[in-house]
Amino acid sequence: MKLINMVVDGKLHLGILTERGVIDVPSVKPGAGFPETMMEAIRMGRENALPVLQMAETLAERYLDEAEVRYAPAVDDPEKILCAGVNYRAHIEETRGSFVPSGDPTIFAKFRNTLAPHRGRVIRNRSSKKHDYEAEIAVVIGKRASYIAPDQAVEYIFGYTLANDISARDLQKATSQWVPGKTCDTFCPLGPCIVTADALDFNAMHITGYKNGELRQEGWSRDMIHDVPALVSFLSCVCTLEPGDVILTGTPSGVILGRPEDQQDWLQPGDVLTVHEDTIGDLTVTIQDR
Repeated sequence: MKLINMVVDGKLHLGILTERGVIDVPSVKPGAGFPETMMEAIRMGRENALPVLQMAETLAERYLDEAEVRYAPAVDDPEKILCAGVNYRAHIEETRGSFVPSGDPTIFAKFRNTLAPHRGRVIRNRSSKKHDYEAEIAVVIGKRASYIAPDQAVEYIFGYTLANDISARDLQKATSQWVPGKTCDTFCPLGPCIVTADALDFNAMHITGYKNGELRQEGWSRDMIHDVPALVSFLSCVCTLEPGDVILTGTPSGVILGRPEDQQDWLQPGDVLTVHEDTIGDLTVTIQDR
C-alpha cells in the first residue's frame, strides 16, 4: 500500500495513493475509526493499520487528482532522523578518502527542521557555497525497537520512502562532526509516499538520482555495506527506536563532491532534483535562495 501525507484545508490528512487517484482517508467515513494522519497510522503499527486502511480503500467513493495534491513530508513528526554515511563502496571510492568508514555503520543525525515535502523547495544555507545532493532510501519505524537482532528488524519497519540528504560540503568538512553540513533548514526532503514494508523487498530496491533531468546517481539496496536489517538492529542497540523514526540508509556514487574539481557544479537556485525508486516513485524538489 502507498500512503501519502498531504495538506487539506490547512490540516494534515492521510491519503492512500491508488491507480484511480488519491483517497482522502478522513473523508471516507467520518467516525469509522480510520487513522486520519500519517503519524496516527504509523503509531497503530503496520499489522493493525493495514486491515483498517484496506477497508477504507474498499469504501472510498471519491478520488483526488494526484497532480493537485499538496504534499507534506512523508513523516512529519519523527522523534529521530538517523542517517548512515558512506554505506555504498562506490561512494567511498569517489570521495577519495574524504570519509573513511569503520567496521560499524557511520551514523549522524538530522532534525525535524530539515524536513521538506515532495514538490517543495530546498533553501540554500547562506553560510555555504557547496551544496550537494544525496539520493537515499529511507526506513520508517513502525513500532518501538530496542536491542533487536537483524533477523527481527523487518517486523519493526512500517515502510519505506525516499530522501534527499542535502549536504553543505564546506560546513560538513569544517569540523570532525558532520552535523553542521547536514542539519540546515529543508535539508531532508522526504517522500513522495510511504510504501508499506509488506509491499517492498528491502534488498531489491533500485534507486536513481537526477539533477535537472540528468542521471547522476544509481544503485541497488543490495549493494549497501550495512543492509537495512543491520542498520535497524545496530541503531536499536544505540537508542530505542520509536514509531515514526526515520533512518536514511546512505547514498550511492554520483554526488557532486565525487566529481573532478573543475566539474563540481554545486547546487544553484532553480536546480531541480529528483530521487526515484521503481516502486516508491519520484521525490522532486527545487533549489532556492531565501
